[in-house]
Amino acid sequence: MNRIEQLKPLSREHHLSLVLANKAIKTAKNEDVVAIEQLCQQIADDFEDRWEAHFAKEEQTLFTPFENNYQHDLKAEEAGLSLMLREQHDRMREMARDMQTGRVDQLAEFGQLLKEHTRLEERLFFPLVSELFTEEELNFIEH
Repeated sequence: MNRIEQLKPLSREHHLSLVLANKAIKTAKNEDVVAIEQLCQQIADDFEDRWEAHFAKEEQTLFTPFENNYQHDLKAEEAGLSLMLREQHDRMREMARDMQTGRVDQLAEFGQLLKEHTRLEERLFFPLVSELFTEEELNFIEH
């Protein structure tokens, strides 16, 4: 899928999130308790530096401008995208915190949510952003 230059860094990170999502789903499906515990610990350990930074960047540079400037002019299913994506971020944050405390039963759910979330951003939200955002708003994403 062609991506405007300003969104390419986020799209590259999305590739990594799909790899992680698929690994989480596969690991959970295999039911290897040690592998599940290790992957959950890895997700919890990496979350702050990798995924929280990614989520915060999207929330600040994409979701907020979208909600402030464009949401009211769109069809309901498009207008609600950023709010749904925010809720998914919050759910994944919660799941990562749970993993940090040893809860490993959500690995498959985490993987599925991450996969659905990433695809939603790539297939629906990013094209809207590309179409609607001003050059200034797009350039703000890169910083």
